[in-house]
Amino acid sequence: NEYKSYLSMNHVRELVLTFLLVCWVVLSAVEIPAWKIFDQDIYFKVIDPSEVAFLYRASPAKNFGRGFTKYYEHSLLIIADPINACSDFTNGDKVSGHFVLVERGECSFVEKVFRSEKAGAVGVIVYDNNSDNRSNLVAMVDDDTGKDITIPSLFIVGSDGFHIRRALSRRNLDSALINVPINITFTTDYQLNKPPWNKII
Repeated sequence: NEYKSYLSMNHVRELVLTFLLVCWVVLSAVEIPAWKIFDQDIYFKVIDPSEVAFLYRASPAKNFGRGFTKYYEHSLLIIADPINACSDFTNGDKVSGHFVLVERGECSFVEKVFRSEKAGAVGVIVYDNNSDNRSNLVAMVDDDTGKDITIPSLFIVGSDGFHIRRALSRRNLDSALINVPINITFTTDYQLNKPPWNKII
């Protein structure tokens, strides 16, 4: 009886290990939605244009707006007009229902996201206005104006934002195609397709 019990326990242990291994393989191979909220880096992937089709690291707003509650696949990332989003959008008809790309400066982060949401955006990606910034993710914090914001917003480094804008400009496009957020929990560093311009040699 003890021998049978031992065999039974070993069988259960093998089944559990096999299940965990299968889960690890599946999760490593699939892009999984990441429901990350505040104080954690979030990743998104540009699908098109191809020359900027990489995985980008971003910092979510710290204490305003909301985190991601769903996964956006093949969503449009529209260039804001005006680019700093400090006044009403002139391309609100294009922005509505999509993400919007905004440049830092001239007004608070809250003001940019507020006006973006007012234009109908479902999310905002703000890039630093310093094109030489390749690593410093600025903390986007509330400006205490009491504006009600219900959409997520992300901050990316200047080099990423300017490369995306230049790629769109060269193709005479006003939007990119993105997947956001991306879960990289089970992805090793060498598997991450990061932008080459941010690599430190």
